Amino acid sequence: MLEKTYEPKSIEAKWAKAWQDGRLFLPPSDRERAFTIVIPPPNITGALHMGNALNDTLQDILVRSHRMFGEDAYWVPGTDHGGIATQSVLEKKLAKEQKLRRHDLGREKFLEMTWEWYRECGNTILQQLQQLGCALDLSQENVRFTMDEKRARAVYEAFRIFWDKKLVYRGERMINWCVHCGTALSDIEVEHETANSKLWHIRYKAEDGSDGVVVATTRPETLFGDTAVAVNPTDERYKNFIGKKVRLPLTGRLIPVIADPEVDASFGTGALKITPAHDPVDNEIGRRHKLPNVVVITHDGKMQNVPEKYLGMDRTACRHAVQEDLREQGLLVKEQPYAHAVSSCYRCNQAIEPYISEQWFVSMKSLAAPAMKAAQDGKIQFHPESWKKPYLAWLEKIEDWCISRQIWWGHRVPVWYCEKCSASGLHFVQTKQGAKELSRVSFKEGAKPIVSYHKPEKCPDCGHTALLQDPDVLDTWFSSGLWPFSVFGWPEKTAELKKYYPTTVLSTGYEILYLWVARMVMMGMEFLGEAPFSHVYLHGIVRDKRGKKMSKSLGNVIDPRELMPKFGTDALRFALALQAVPGRDIPFDEESITGSRNFCNKIYNAARFVQMNMPENAGELKLPPVERRTLADRWILDRYCAAVETARAQIEDYNISAAANTLYSFLWDEYCDWYIELSKARLQQEGKEDVLAILAHVFYGTLRALHPFMPYITEELGAQFKVYTGSKAEFLLKDSYPQPRAEWKDPQAVAEMELVMGITTAVRTMRSHFCVPPAAQITAVVSSATDRTPLEILERHADYVKLLGKIQKLDTGVNAAKPPRSATALFRDMSVYVPLEGLIDFGKEKTRLAKEKEKLLKETQQCEQRLGNPDFKAHAPAEEVEKIRQRLDQARLKIQSVDASLQDLA
Repeated sequence: MLEKTYEPKSIEAKWAKAWQDGRLFLPPSDRERAFTIVIPPPNITGALHMGNALNDTLQDILVRSHRMFGEDAYWVPGTDHGGIATQSVLEKKLAKEQKLRRHDLGREKFLEMTWEWYRECGNTILQQLQQLGCALDLSQENVRFTMDEKRARAVYEAFRIFWDKKLVYRGERMINWCVHCGTALSDIEVEHETANSKLWHIRYKAEDGSDGVVVATTRPETLFGDTAVAVNPTDERYKNFIGKKVRLPLTGRLIPVIADPEVDASFGTGALKITPAHDPVDNEIGRRHKLPNVVVITHDGKMQNVPEKYLGMDRTACRHAVQEDLREQGLLVKEQPYAHAVSSCYRCNQAIEPYISEQWFVSMKSLAAPAMKAAQDGKIQFHPESWKKPYLAWLEKIEDWCISRQIWWGHRVPVWYCEKCSASGLHFVQTKQGAKELSRVSFKEGAKPIVSYHKPEKCPDCGHTALLQDPDVLDTWFSSGLWPFSVFGWPEKTAELKKYYPTTVLSTGYEILYLWVARMVMMGMEFLGEAPFSHVYLHGIVRDKRGKKMSKSLGNVIDPRELMPKFGTDALRFALALQAVPGRDIPFDEESITGSRNFCNKIYNAARFVQMNMPENAGELKLPPVERRTLADRWILDRYCAAVETARAQIEDYNISAAANTLYSFLWDEYCDWYIELSKARLQQEGKEDVLAILAHVFYGTLRALHPFMPYITEELGAQFKVYTGSKAEFLLKDSYPQPRAEWKDPQAVAEMELVMGITTAVRTMRSHFCVPPAAQITAVVSSATDRTPLEILERHADYVKLLGKIQKLDTGVNAAKPPRSATALFRDMSVYVPLEGLIDFGKEKTRLAKEKEKLLKETQQCEQRLGNPDFKAHAPAEEVEKIRQRLDQARLKIQSVDASLQDLA
């Protein structure tokens, strides 16, 4: 017998252990193909966040569903080393706990510490996946890690193949440099946000000392790197300056005025300072005009190649100093507020510095073409389909990928250098431990690469044995791009690779469509000739209730580890599934999960109600033959069929939110609110076994359909209910998804029951609206304009309407007269009247309604005033404006309802 109240904590611990002990999630072995998902590996940065909880819940729903659909289903677990993200966490930890920087430890000891962190954190993440109810085999031999031996071999083999095909190269280009993280970033690792800054207008005097030209810039500190001023050749204001020279402020250095059609004459003053070493647009112009690159900001954000006063200054401090000096010399013409896009690191949120640097790159154009064709030919389907277009657009304009990172944690670039042959291109630093360490490599200065997974015994050119490995590591996303096949043992031609590749679906957030998904497709097409998955299921981002991105700095982070003990894991999972509408972000707060917790309680209480009415030691209950089934029985069986069939189709179409809503509506609105209520009277009569059988069979079937969404509570209740249905399955996951029978479909029963429910709802609404006492027995009159057919149906099932509407007398008639002082409701082409005489105090009710109308009129006036205020509409968040608009609409509808009620009382 079930406990009186639903306590998720004990239930979850029991079943999580039972599933793992029963090795329920082992990889399938008996079929040639399987429904397969490789988990987007969570970074080992600490703990799972709400984004992980959402994505892992959605994947678990798919895997459990397809297992219950009768397919082999395999979900491959693993974690990601996380590169920059993990190193950043460890560096902060080191600074906080030991007041040390990583260079104080040295590379070897820092990496030892990071591997130890992986062992601790990796286990924590696996435990959280288990707590979330994920159908993953978490035995040690089955869990992959992007830096374990097999995955590392895949990374180095991919690099070698790229090298042999001349798709990987080292070159000097402008890259995105994070001063804070001390590393290069690819373009799609950079975030762009609008920031309020200033536009400074600076005078560059002519060579002869006359006024010259005025340029507008957001970065005055970079003027020391200017090598030209550019104007549009069609700009009449500057035609006489083209080909002449102007003096660089604060230095006096002469630089040319050049003409370039890319200059926007409408921006600022129309004259653009060209700093080829510190701006990508300027760099393109500089290349066209063969301008020199003057690097004035170092890799750590300090000033160099500048007048002595500014030498070694931080770039931000230099900006303020330059402004003051320009103002003092009369060269700062004006400054104005200016909002513009600012680039920042996707990990630390610090400003990105465009920087000319020699890095490792992958040539992407030839890799992009097959990835585009796979989508165009339908080999990959996007859910929602709207993401196909931006995917193709990004690949169409793809740039080469900077894959080297100047950090320590990650896969070392598998390239070696002979200290003798490459001496001129190798740059060293003295470590804090007193050792000489290779810090930078330059091919331009003479470094010669030897590509090898392991350290070569000697230099192939000179035989020298002193060989050093490239100090850089590969971008995290390089190893992640190989994940869908490296998890199955590639580059070895394993049985697993043959069976599970390509996988079925990749589920992830849309924000890494380019960062990860597109790269996986390119890698899969290049190395195996097939796209790594047939479907890409892109969900939204979990945001706070105001739609803002969760971040520690905003203090709006919701931690799933706190929600699961408080509300129950099933409640969290179902809340996320309900809101995972394709293509939309998810505004989430504790209110979102409260509704799902209430749903868990509803399910549990329904189970207790049925169980308490069961005979002692009840065994399997046979469904009654058709002739013994009531209208309600026939109706609930049909609705059950429709619900589970619809939900299955929605799951197969990757519309998880719709499937969750379908099952929620059926169980709460139809099974609990209608069928259970109608069954109560029958359970007090002879022959209650018929209704108990239908209650039990429909409930157990719905538990099976809900199991992928809410595995814990359904497993607990399923274990209690399977005896009533004859199921022998040890676990719900080993049972099948419910298979409705064709003979249960009964559109006539549905049509008749909808009529009963519609009339009952109309009566209930009038009772509630006019505050009729709950215990009062009333009279109801149903009038049809012309057709007696619906009235005859009502008369046949009058007991239902009377029971549910607490009606003592139910009259029907074609064009039946409205009784005096009656409330009125409409359903289809019928009028429903409830005489109110003797049930309420008419005077008090009129007064109450009048006060309610007055309050509503006041609310509409307030809403109209706010919406009519231009300042409010211009500055308030869009969601706040929409909220006020909805309040206004609701208030107007309520006023109409109150007016109708007052008319009824007249």
